[in-house]
Amino acid sequence: VGDQWSVSITPTFHDNTGDNNAGWGQIWASDIPLVFPHATSFDWTQFYVDVTVPEGSKSLAVRLHPLGRFQGTVYMDGLTVEKLDIPQISEIGSFEQGLPSYWTKGSEPGGATLSWATDEFISMGRSLKITKNTTSEAAMWESENMADLWSEKHFKDVDIKMGVSYKTEGVNTNPANDDAKWWVSYSFYKEDGNLIGEKKFELDQSSAGTSGWVEDTTAVGEIILPEDSYTTIIRFVGGKDATGTVWTDNYQFNGRGGWAGQDWNTQLGVPTGWFYWLPPIGGNDGRLSDGYENTIVTDEASYYGKYSLKFDIPNGTHDGFVGTKKYAINNEAGLMPGSVSGSNDITTLNGINVGDVIRISVWIKGENLEPDSVLSVGDQWSVSITPTFHDNTGDNNAGWGQIWASDIPLVFPHVTSFDWTQFYVDVTVPEGSKSLAVRLHPLGRFQGTVYMDGLEIKKINDVTNIDENNSLPSEYSLQQNYPNPFNPTTVINYTLPVSSNVSLKIYDMLGREVRSLVNAQQNAGTFNIHWAGTNNYGISVSSGTYIYVIKAGEFYQAKKMVLIK
Repeated sequence: VGDQWSVSITPTFHDNTGDNNAGWGQIWASDIPLVFPHATSFDWTQFYVDVTVPEGSKSLAVRLHPLGRFQGTVYMDGLTVEKLDIPQISEIGSFEQGLPSYWTKGSEPGGATLSWATDEFISMGRSLKITKNTTSEAAMWESENMADLWSEKHFKDVDIKMGVSYKTEGVNTNPANDDAKWWVSYSFYKEDGNLIGEKKFELDQSSAGTSGWVEDTTAVGEIILPEDSYTTIIRFVGGKDATGTVWTDNYQFNGRGGWAGQDWNTQLGVPTGWFYWLPPIGGNDGRLSDGYENTIVTDEASYYGKYSLKFDIPNGTHDGFVGTKKYAINNEAGLMPGSVSGSNDITTLNGINVGDVIRISVWIKGENLEPDSVLSVGDQWSVSITPTFHDNTGDNNAGWGQIWASDIPLVFPHVTSFDWTQFYVDVTVPEGSKSLAVRLHPLGRFQGTVYMDGLEIKKINDVTNIDENNSLPSEYSLQQNYPNPFNPTTVINYTLPVSSNVSLKIYDMLGREVRSLVNAQQNAGTFNIHWAGTNNYGISVSSGTYIYVIKAGEFYQAKKMVLIK
């Protein structure tokens, strides 16, 4: 019966403070179903939901809410409501944010409304929109510095094709001065902050509305920077006296005959904290192709909140990804391992150290899959989690600075569709790492539809030691755990003669999964995995006999172990 057999947390925001006779005044509410472990009983476990306080809220009520078809017995206690530092891993790892990545509301005076719109767009389901009457000042969407990530600056001596697509409705016509105009501008600044120059696209106001989308780009040879730009800002402006509604999309920026750098979130499709690199040229030429035309943040399905990232790829010929911006690694105390604090545009992973093993997980729902494809084209018919470690903390103009990255293919069930399932990879933070970015990454031959949500990064506490010896083993092996019997901790040793996709799981005697210890691509070597007798939910398991099973390439082996308390 789906989510109706669930218990939910139901936050409800109201437009009054709850005095007598105030009425209900509901602004927003949602039944958010919790996902219980697949068991007939479980001990005390903390469940949570993250929500954003909506505009106009003056009070909050929270319901502990068994839904319509729920059967069973639950005890509930210890309800807390806590503010999260922004941005949080729980926010950045979702797609619930209300602003497009790399864009801010630069000015929204009374009489003007700026929105990240879904009613009109060219691709990726979103556009920037301004609706306004005559106002006391200009209304403006303004970008962050577009010289970022690997495009650490925008380069001189390259013919740059830049531009914008726009659509107008009910705008004022034949403006007499700049205050009555609509325009988009690209401004370029030197390393010392002084202006190099500006390109201004004045939108057509010869009539009150366009018949469709209009593309305006620079001509060949029109814009060649005389100096490198260390700060590039794009502005979409409705002048003080301009009126009507205007949408903009496909902010193009690419070099003709050379690398000029790029602007980010060209198609405006991903929210705060994310960026994308989709073909043909990362998307920054204003086009998408090779199966990524249907990539979108959607409300069709979600695991957390309302939205998820959807890849719908009918023809796998090229890889592409949507990834996080960089998380700075900061080995300071004060936050729980793996939690995130943020200031300005740099997000920090506190409590993470070089040498730590971290688990990167994401929830995925699959449809229209072709499970036999992996047999014919291998891992290239896959979706991967791709962690990338960098030697800088992600400031503007820092450059890419990649230390280590790997496409780690996920192993989907051999079916044409599956419901929300959590996949994860475990990686060790390499020497010299100062930041981490994570890509959600369909590889080159993937075909099908996947929804992705709830990206999390956390330090693993009980898988404490993964060692790779210098001398490479000659064959696969799985050793008997030691000590055995054990209480409370045991070590499982195995060897890999070649790099392999490894799954190491523990099951009870009824065949139910208790704990997944490893699900990752690992290099050849000898590995020692510690298990502290907890299940996938961090709960200590009872005494008894358990089976541990390894799958690595074509190698498969199972052994028994005994926990005694």
